[in-house]
Amino acid sequence: MVFIDVPPPKKCRLTKSRIKTLLIAFFDIKGLIHHEFVPAGTTVNAESYEGVLKRLLQRIRLVRPQLYQSGQWKLLHDNARPHTAIRVRQFLATRKVTVLEHPPYSTDLASADFLLPRLKGVLKGLCFSDIAQIQQSVTTVLRALPKEAFADSFQQLYNRCQKCIVANGGYFECQ
Repeated sequence: MVFIDVPPPKKCRLTKSRIKTLLIAFFDIKGLIHHEFVPAGTTVNAESYEGVLKRLLQRIRLVRPQLYQSGQWKLLHDNARPHTAIRVRQFLATRKVTVLEHPPYSTDLASADFLLPRLKGVLKGLCFSDIAQIQQSVTTVLRALPKEAFADSFQQLYNRCQKCIVANGGYFECQ
């Protein structure tokens, strides 16, 4: 009998990234309107989110001037604390921004559900040396998304909302 000293097979393990950055993005049926990255070590609270919304309004004025002037646009964001804070609600009310109410515990009605899989699909497996490199890559991917993808995401959101209405807010299967 011959014994050969064979090392055990190597196992691949996924490791969590040591560097992370938080993306805030706003888009409509025509495409990306505004995006920014939260500075490292910063917590998104009502004050910082109000600043984001100020920059968003300025950006809408530049990229969708007819929409901005008519006031015919609406904001849909989830029920995260910074989004529902009194300070943020007052800010939006004084600027006459219509906010669509997001039902609690309805993650299936999140409008950005199409963005993350697209970003992950393109960036998966890539290694980044620093946050600036991540942010540049994410920005490049966001800007390259076709307008049809945004229009399609709103159609899918509309379809999910209709199912939610038919189910009277109850559970339903998404496809």
